[in-house]
Amino acid sequence: MEPFEGGESPVSQSESENLLIIADSEASADLYYRTRFLVTVTVIYLEIDGRKIFLLNDLEYGRGRSEARVDEIVSTTPYEEALRAAKEPARLTSVLDLYLKEKGIKQLTVPLSFPFGHAERLREKGYKLRLKDDPIFPSRTIKTAEEIHAIEETQRHAEAATDLAVSILKRSEIRGDWLFYEGRELTSEKLRLEIHKFLLERECQASNTIVAGGDQGADPHHRGSGPLPAHKTIILDIFPRSIRTRYWGDMTRTVVRGKASAAVKKLYKDVLDAQELAFSLIKDGAEGEKVHSEVAKLFKLRGNANEDVGIKKSGYIHSTGHGLGLDIHEWPKIGRVETQIKTGQVITVEPGLYYPGVGAVRLEDVVVVTETGCRNLNRYPKELEV
Repeated sequence: MEPFEGGESPVSQSESENLLIIADSEASADLYYRTRFLVTVTVIYLEIDGRKIFLLNDLEYGRGRSEARVDEIVSTTPYEEALRAAKEPARLTSVLDLYLKEKGIKQLTVPLSFPFGHAERLREKGYKLRLKDDPIFPSRTIKTAEEIHAIEETQRHAEAATDLAVSILKRSEIRGDWLFYEGRELTSEKLRLEIHKFLLERECQASNTIVAGGDQGADPHHRGSGPLPAHKTIILDIFPRSIRTRYWGDMTRTVVRGKASAAVKKLYKDVLDAQELAFSLIKDGAEGEKVHSEVAKLFKLRGNANEDVGIKKSGYIHSTGHGLGLDIHEWPKIGRVETQIKTGQVITVEPGLYYPGVGAVRLEDVVVVTETGCRNLNRYPKELEV
């Protein structure tokens, strides 16, 4: 796999501390961000006195020396052999213990995601662990030009996949209340499969793509299942990750195959206006909570109430956006939390309204924050009836 030549991530003064991560970089975006080393087995990563250090076994040692962007690679073999000679299990925490004793270190900072089992074993050995809140690396929230390019590239693939889905919907036949494609009922599962195959051919992975029709769309994270309805809203939320760069894209469009009701057309207009309002408010120094509250205020003024419908919440029931990068959801959060938006951050803007029995509408674009506003990375049009 071709490595992503992203921006360097040196240890800044504010981030310089005895930091410990025990993870694999397939699962830990923080570890991949810091080292640009993709490893699917659990490894030990340390930052000591501003130096980035990997403790790697023989399986990963050679590749780590040639690929990892760290200051030092330490082989775990001598420590493992010493433990076996002492008739002790060569656990990761035991290997780490021997290494840290050489360095005279007894206090470590760990992320909130640090494994409980490893934490307990280190505490048993007398280490003091301090939790650090996310974002563990504040520099990660500000994207380099190369990172923005990688996100934009994945976004192009997400748009192309959306266009494929919309084209299938346009070619589908309306029979009564349902859609048929190539002589068979068009289902969420079928459309999702076509999206996933399309993305895989473009070296992108997607697994939980949302294709939710009718009342299923009123549950924002419902993946969708079964036949797709005619004349009702269908939410297409496509968020692939590039296999090559590991950066995500994220976009949502809401469409109706057939004729939308007057109520749905109103919801769509309100959501579109709310998104435009958010675009106008996002800039360097803006407060994320304020952006979200203004969007919620617009919805309320338009008569879109938040209320319970049976066991479901309806109305505007989620945040306005979130950071995007090596994780699908990362800092900053644009919602009911205090967040200052900064130049270089990449965030989604995705207001939505959800009313079972009426319709569900969500529109999502991705923007880059600038000093005076934001730049939309999306080009795909917003069209309700298809």
